[in-house]
Formats: sequence, structure tokens, C-alpha cells
Amino acid sequence: MHSSVALGLVPVLLALTACGNAPPAPAAPLATTPAASEEPPVTGSLAAREAASEPDATVEYDCEGLRINVATDADGDRVRFVVDGDTLELAREAGPSGRLYVAAEGHRFWAHRDDEARLTLPGQHERNCHRVY
Repeated sequence: MHSSVALGLVPVLLALTACGNAPPAPAAPLATTPAASEEPPVTGSLAAREAASEPDATVEYDCEGLRINVATDADGDRVRFVVDGDTLELAREAGPSGRLYVAAEGHRFWAHRDDEARLTLPGQHERNCHRVY
């Protein structure tokens, strides 16, 4: 009697399988993380990404009445500031102490203490600069 009951269940099992009641298919494999050599996707706003590439430090100095905002790049290899509407970019050179930046045109900016510097512009006297807080 058991064999006839088993034979009677075969058509029912086949019908259930055809109706979509089959056991669930195995889950898809999980996505892998990108390889270390792949760069992560860019995130954040354009302004945030640009701000991240801006100079690390900007300091305002008063150089005997001439105010300048000196922006130092992240490596400390270059400074940039505006004088009389001209943007000057000076490269770091070896100096006696502090940080000396010069340009071929004769511009010099020498930050010899945390809050003191000297600025030399072609054809002008050397100016003593004090950091503005």
C-alpha cells in the first residue's frame, strides 16, 4: 500500500514544481570589494573636493602697511600671494633658518619665525612683516 501512495504523490510533486513551488534557487554570490589598486569612487560635492586640494595654510601678514595673505601648499614647497593685483608664486630654497621662498624676478619671502617674516619686492626696500591674528 505504501508504494501506491508514493506513486500517487509523484504527480502532485510534479504539479507543485511546475506551479513555481520549487525550492528557492541558491543565492547569488556576494559582491567582492574592489582590489586595492582600484581607486574608490569620487564622493562629495565639487566644492568639498576643491577645498581638499586647496593650500593647507593661509596666513595674513602686515608688511609695513602692505597686507598679504600667504598661502602655503601642502608640502611647504611653494607659497602664493597677491601684491598690487599680481599673483606671485615663489619656490622654497635652502636658507639660513626658517623658510625662504624666492622667484626668478627677485621676489623673496622669508618666514624666519612663526609670526615674523621679511618681504623683498624688486626695486623696493625689504619690508618687515608681522602676522595678523
